[in-house]
Amino acid sequence: MVICETTDGKTVTCFETIESVDEENKRIAFKLFGEAIDEKYKVFTSTFEAIEKDGGSAAVKWSVEYEKVSEEVHAPYGYLELYDHVVRDIDAHLVEDEKVTANKN
Repeated sequence: MVICETTDGKTVTCFETIESVDEENKRIAFKLFGEAIDEKYKVFTSTFEAIEKDGGSAAVKWSVEYEKVSEEVHAPYGYLELYDHVVRDIDAHLVEDEKVTANKN
């Protein structure tokens, strides 16, 4: 799968593949790769975990594991910022859907 996102003010293209799925713990690990990733990181894995809460709600935990190709490479703060924006957009969408559903009842 190809994804194009803006990180650090630049548009980059990378690929992702599902590395593992743990249905019992509601966890999916994605491996990111491609020129934009490979030139900076030996390993770049992003893990999504859904954590059930009381009352039928859930929280999402994103974690990133990476290994830099050299000490000169910065930590992937741009990707972390991207995840933050994506999660906020999804949350806003879900809250809006919940309001629409509540108004129909």
